[in-house]
Amino acid sequence: MTQVLAGGRIAGSTPFRSATVESGGEKPAEGGRAPAAPVRERDFDPDVLRRLFPPYKVVVLNNDHNTFDEVIRVLMRAVPGMTRAAAEAHANEIHLSGSTVPFTGPKERAEAVGAVIRTIGIEVRVEPDAT
Repeated sequence: MTQVLAGGRIAGSTPFRSATVESGGEKPAEGGRAPAAPVRERDFDPDVLRRLFPPYKVVVLNNDHNTFDEVIRVLMRAVPGMTRAAAEAHANEIHLSGSTVPFTGPKERAEAVGAVIRTIGIEVRVEPDAT
């Protein structure tokens, strides 16, 4: 024999509606499951991250062999998010001052960016960023 409890529930069964729904709270996810707990982002101390993963910079040096257009194209291909306007500004800085720093980031990524830029025969240094 089935026993009916207060509120119309059957003994030993789990109600479809949760107490939070009945009190106006969150509705359970599809299938009657409770919603997943929100993902909390961790706060990281920038000084600790900087100590653990010191930034490296990519220094591109001037030469007499590459054209402005070659340098602009390779910077746009090598540096994530590099726009044509920014690449033109870096090419101009290389021409006027002898070098530019188009990328600063983790060592492995800086080395990868430098390797792509070197494919056109231009001199590139990857070094720790002291700033």
